[in-house]
Amino acid sequence: MAKNNWLIPSLIGLGVLSLALSLFISSQTEKQKAAIRPLARIDLNLGKVFVLRKNMTQKETLTRTASLYPQDSVETGPDGDATMTFDSANRIRVQENSLITLDQEYDRQVILIKRGDVQVEGYGRDGSVMISRDGVRWTATDYETNYRKQANAQTNLPDLAPSTEGYSRQQKAGEGLTSEFIQETLRTHRNSFFKCYTQLLQKTPGVSGQASIGFTIERTGKVSNPTVASSSIADQQFKKCLTEAIRRVEFKSFAGDPISTVFPLKFE
Repeated sequence: MAKNNWLIPSLIGLGVLSLALSLFISSQTEKQKAAIRPLARIDLNLGKVFVLRKNMTQKETLTRTASLYPQDSVETGPDGDATMTFDSANRIRVQENSLITLDQEYDRQVILIKRGDVQVEGYGRDGSVMISRDGVRWTATDYETNYRKQANAQTNLPDLAPSTEGYSRQQKAGEGLTSEFIQETLRTHRNSFFKCYTQLLQKTPGVSGQASIGFTIERTGKVSNPTVASSSIADQQFKKCLTEAIRRVEFKSFAGDPISTVFPLKFE
């Protein structure tokens, strides 16, 4: 009888101890997760974008912004578009119909391109972000200036007609940005402009025309006041897409006054 009197309290005590141990382990696991710093932030630009977490099978639909951790993946739909921002100031856009996985090696972040493509829109600390494609690794700078530049030269995109028309004033020696530099920078972003045209063709097959985009380059290199100065294509979504594309372009910082210019594009 005395044994039975001790048995029930002992079982209750073991149960309480087991529950406390379980809660302790759980809290430590959560602390460890919280201690893992995100590698990047992903921001939704357009369309459908999904995030697949490490060891998970269910995709998360990106509604605005989210943090990315080692071995997280990002997938964009046919109209999807998102931008990854890193602590190193690198800013990389994941283009439509793409699948990438983000990982880390020592103090470098590595973007593994499994499908589609990415575009470097902001250059940060060189070598801090690597891009791996078809088994070859590039720094973000080399990928954009070498690999993508060569690949774009082989594509049959509609003609982009750069011009210095609207270039507001002559820059003093050592100041500002040359019109050639502005044109070359915009050429590296040609896919962004023609993505707008591709979306337009899906709604209105065979449409063609011209548009001129006006904008100001601030001394920091940021673009402000983007607008469609003129367009033979009346579609409002197309115009909005063009202004969003030019807003994401980033030039190098410079001395002197802000530069206002117009950049004409031909879509056919």
